[in-house]
Amino acid sequence: MKHMHHPKHHGTRFSIILIVVGLVFLAVNTGLLPTIYQPLFASWPIWLVFGGIYFLLDCSWFMGLSLLTVGTFYIIPQIGHANPALNIPENFAHLYWPALLVVAGIYFILSKTFGKHCWMGGNFHQRFEKFNTTTMNSEDGFLNVNASFDSRKNIVIDPIFKGGNIDCSFGEVVLDLRKTTLQEGKTILNINCKFGTVIILVPSDWNVQLQGDSAFGAFDDSRYSPTYNSNSSSSLLIQGKCSFGEVKLRD
Repeated sequence: MKHMHHPKHHGTRFSIILIVVGLVFLAVNTGLLPTIYQPLFASWPIWLVFGGIYFLLDCSWFMGLSLLTVGTFYIIPQIGHANPALNIPENFAHLYWPALLVVAGIYFILSKTFGKHCWMGGNFHQRFEKFNTTTMNSEDGFLNVNASFDSRKNIVIDPIFKGGNIDCSFGEVVLDLRKTTLQEGKTILNINCKFGTVIILVPSDWNVQLQGDSAFGAFDDSRYSPTYNSNSSSSLLIQGKCSFGEVKLRD
């Protein structure tokens, strides 16, 4: 199995985020920002905002805007607590949480209306080619991928793919299964995706099932011509959970 790790510009994006974070906290510590707002930069929503900036720098618009939206939503009541003159309700999150559903719906409509090429950050094949190549052997056809604030491309070249686990948070994973085959019976691929994107490439004649649970996310069969091969006794079951992200099946 070949593992394609982070692209060349991954280090540049990470460096920019470090600069932004450093400048923000430098302004906090030196008093350039009003003292009443300093606690905001020690709260967890600010890291969602930084994560959103990270993905926007990678032109991953859906992921970047989602993180910025959620982070900003939970920062607003903290701003109201720091500055009561703004008259932001104490129960802001309780009152306005349905707005997140509205925004999520708008994002998905935009993704369908303008197409994946623009919304998901450019041509898929161009993004697919951005990854550098290193080689690592798998264990008897079983895959384990853990990507956190990282981008990984994994090409399975084992004769038989026997399943595995993908854990993706604040990152992107591309799994290419077009150079391998399935074992007899059902092969299970477990996915846990949070604020990330998982793309799975499969041969056009495979029998594949998607059975994932999503919250502010989606399990999407984006194959051009999904088919069912009645002559095959093998199948791939993709299951798991996806929140604020997307798991896509492609051929």
